[in-house]
Amino acid sequence: MPHGCLSVNTVHACAPDSEPVRQEVIARRMAGEAALRRRFEQAADLPADCDPRVLAQLVHTVTDGIAVQAASGRTRDQLHQVADLALRTLFQL
Repeated sequence: MPHGCLSVNTVHACAPDSEPVRQEVIARRMAGEAALRRRFEQAADLPADCDPRVLAQLVHTVTDGIAVQAASGRTRDQLHQVADLALRTLFQL
């Protein structure tokens, strides 16, 4: 069984006849990103110049990248190091 995130792997590895499944996974991922954006819009502690839409896209991009790296065989420790650096960087906003 492949490692990594099911939704990330599904979007990137669908055969042409699985396009409806791919589109459903994309729609669900976009819904998750929209929910995160809405949560960021409610956050009182984000810097004034921080765009909640772009921040939600960034978080999803980082987590997708971590999922791809997991599928590529990175160790849990390596993934944690990347996640820690990403969080430290985000909190410098």
